[in-house]
Amino acid sequence: MNFCLITGRTSKQGETREIGKATREYRDNTAIVHVSERDMEELGLEEGSPAELSTEFGSVTVLTKKDEGLDRGIIFMPIGPWASKVIGGDTEGSGSPHAKGLSARLSATDEDVQPLEKILAGE
Repeated sequence: MNFCLITGRTSKQGETREIGKATREYRDNTAIVHVSERDMEELGLEEGSPAELSTEFGSVTVLTKKDEGLDRGIIFMPIGPWASKVIGGDTEGSGSPHAKGLSARLSATDEDVQPLEKILAGE
């Protein structure tokens, strides 16, 4: 299913970044994608189930989080190593990559969330 991906900072992502990016808490707050309840139903996803998120820049497996504040067709992902895999690195001289309004696909998967070590190694 096609979506518009928005990435950004969250208070939980910021808090857990301070205690360490190698912690389970950090992964739980950054290796996620927020999805509207209706879109989750249409995709056959339950909260906490894995999903593959793909853009023209790459793909990553993350967990899903129901977000009643999102409109259908919009997904949100907190900034972090997992988001970096799908937003690309070209800043076009601005110093910031394209992190808003990316065309993305989301689908259910049986794969596990990639460990931080693999993300950082470019796998």
